[in-house]
Amino acid sequence: MNKKHFSYTALLLIIAVIMLTSACTSSTTQTTTTTQTSVTTQTTLTSQPIIQLTYGSINPSTHTYSIADVAWIAKMKADSGGIVQITPYWDGTLLSKREATDELLKGVADIGYCSPGYSTKPYPVHVGTLGFYYGLPDYQVRRAIYNQLTKDFPEIEAEFDGIKILCTSVGSTYQLITNTPVRTIDDFKGLSIKGTGVFLEVLKALGAEGVSLPMTEVYTQLDKGLIDGCLAPYETFASLHFGEVAKYCTVLNMTSAVYATRGMNMNVWNGLPANIQQIFESNIDFWCEQDDSGRFNTDQKGYDQGLADGVQYIELSAADLAKYNQIVESVMLAEAGNMDAAGLPGTAMYEEVRQLAEQYSK
Repeated sequence: MNKKHFSYTALLLIIAVIMLTSACTSSTTQTTTTTQTSVTTQTTLTSQPIIQLTYGSINPSTHTYSIADVAWIAKMKADSGGIVQITPYWDGTLLSKREATDELLKGVADIGYCSPGYSTKPYPVHVGTLGFYYGLPDYQVRRAIYNQLTKDFPEIEAEFDGIKILCTSVGSTYQLITNTPVRTIDDFKGLSIKGTGVFLEVLKALGAEGVSLPMTEVYTQLDKGLIDGCLAPYETFASLHFGEVAKYCTVLNMTSAVYATRGMNMNVWNGLPANIQQIFESNIDFWCEQDDSGRFNTDQKGYDQGLADGVQYIELSAADLAKYNQIVESVMLAEAGNMDAAGLPGTAMYEEVRQLAEQYSK
């Protein structure tokens, strides 16, 4: 009886040992498998050949936009484990200011700064909707509107056929910088003011003469009294020293649209491995955020420089501001009508922008 009890006990012990050993082996195997999977994933990325790409920009390396570009280039290299290596070419050495989009389409550069505002290539949708975003200084509100508009109107992306858009920019917020104070709507009358695009029509509707000239010539024109002022962002007080020749700034917050500014040649894009494309896709928001941050910071720096230069900032009365907005609205409705006549959904786009503006600004 004792022998049987001993044998039964021994058998249980043997079974327990076997089960414990099996469990440990399974756990070890699972851990090893997981480790091997992780190593394999990393090896798959780092074992890919180096991808050398070129980036062409019309801006100098020290420009606000270029600083955002440099941050993005570094992040692309880091996120790809060193596989994606992008060489920048600044100051228009690879892409020219007016022909950048066409040159990018021809493969002169793999990636490029291609703002429709400078291009000789027509962008009727982007240019036509430029002023629809008036009265919206908040960058995120304008981005949210643009993103929804892009989903609802394929005409926006169709203007960049052949280019993979990698970054969009929020347009400048223009103020009225003058050498004579503009305190009311009536003070616009008779003034000669540098403007751009559809904003020239706004100036005309306000009773001023809209003048089109390069921003680099504005300082001299103001200094000589050849023009009375210009529509420009705060940052020009720092970057172009306008506070030295113009001592008044009427706050208009004449905001403009979001538009595509950086893209990749579509043939180059289609030739990239799927996992590398995904890394580019996942860094679109990063590039946009870097761009926004740079623009906001330079505007604040410019505002502060204006104060240091003795610039007087003027706020329109609520009544005059309401009149100003009514004038802007009438000009933009006319622009929307021009787009309609050209076969584009101008009025539909304008109405959606203003509806979303009201919704997102609450």
